[in-house]
This record gives sequence, structure tokens and C-alpha cells, in this order.
Amino acid sequence: MGVTAQMVENIFNNTKIRKMARYTCQIQQKSEKGLVDVDSSVLLPGDIVVVPEGCSLPCDLVLLTGSAIVNEAMLTGESVPVMKSSLPITSSELYSPDHSSKYTLFGGTSVIQTRPAPDREPVYGLVTSTGFLTTKGSLVREILYPKEIKFKFYSDGYKFVGIMAVIALLGFLATMPLMIRAGTEIPELIDRSLDLITICVPPALPAAMTCGVVFAI
Repeated sequence: MGVTAQMVENIFNNTKIRKMARYTCQIQQKSEKGLVDVDSSVLLPGDIVVVPEGCSLPCDLVLLTGSAIVNEAMLTGESVPVMKSSLPITSSELYSPDHSSKYTLFGGTSVIQTRPAPDREPVYGLVTSTGFLTTKGSLVREILYPKEIKFKFYSDGYKFVGIMAVIALLGFLATMPLMIRAGTEIPELIDRSLDLITICVPPALPAAMTCGVVFAI
């Protein structure tokens, strides 16, 4: 029953992660022919698009014109909307997503409102990264391929099992000559040897350790 519940939960979580990673939407791209409606899956770094309002962003953008109010709760957990301003043209600093977050719209965040510049042009954004190279993509990548976590509890548990196994082996080697001298038959000798190992190393120990970790979490 526990294995079935764990399997169902894993399938459900993988389905949610797949939907989150494969998010696409229709977006207006600026081209030589003007604004063209395209699917966000065809966007590449360097494309200029109109920042959509009232939906999640499919990629990381740097704001070129106007301003925007976004909800970054998906990334930071902060429910307070954040104001984003356009990248200054006169600045001599090089753009960096890590140090210029006030000009960056991150993929997966929701755009609450866009405010065009005084010339009434649409709010444009420059695509800087797509797919797994975005901030959202890095989160999905960490979920799919997490770093191995080593708990001291497990290492101590393995040491305990090893010590008990050594004690069971020593006890088996010490009692075997006595049982042979007493004329114990081979089936009974094997049976008592297995009983000794089972007593020293309980079969329910892995299940008990798993339950302990689950309740501790």
C-alpha cells in the first residue's frame, strides 16, 4: 500500500513539473513587418517582444521601454508586487541579470500591469534566455536533478547494521563447533544460524528507519 501511494505521488509530481517546464503562450514579436503573433517556443535570445499583460512570462526579458509591475512569488515567495523599470540608455554599466534584477523580467513570473513610455509605444522586452537557461529553468533543473544529500542518520544506521552483522558472524562461528559436537543436524544448524543473524540484524530495521525519517520531516 505504501509503495503504491509513493508511486502515485511521484507520477503526480512529475506531471506537475512537466507542465511547469513546458509552459508556452502566444506573444507578439517585433519584426521587419511589424508585430507578429508567434508561439513563445520559437523565441530566441535577442528577439524583441511586447511584454504580455496578465499572464506568466515564458522566458527571461530585459525591459527596454516603459515599466511593469510583476508578481515574483513563484521565484521568491514574496507576494508583494515588484516594480520593474526600463534599462537606462545612458548608463555605462554592463547589463548583468544578477546585478540588474530591477530591469529584468524573469520567466514564470506573472505580469500584473504594464505601463508604456510617454510616447505611447508598447512595452518592449529583449529576450535574454529561454528554456532551462532561465531562472525558472534552473529551478526545474534542480528539482529534476537534485544534489545528493547525505544524512548523518543514515551513515550511523549503516554503521550500526555493520557492527551487528559482525557480532552475528562471530556468534555463529563460536556456536558452530559446539552444535557440531552436540550432533546437531545440518538443517537445524542452518536454521539456528539464520535465527542468530535475524536476531542481531532485525529485518524491520530499514522500514523503521524510513518511518523515523518521514515522521521527523
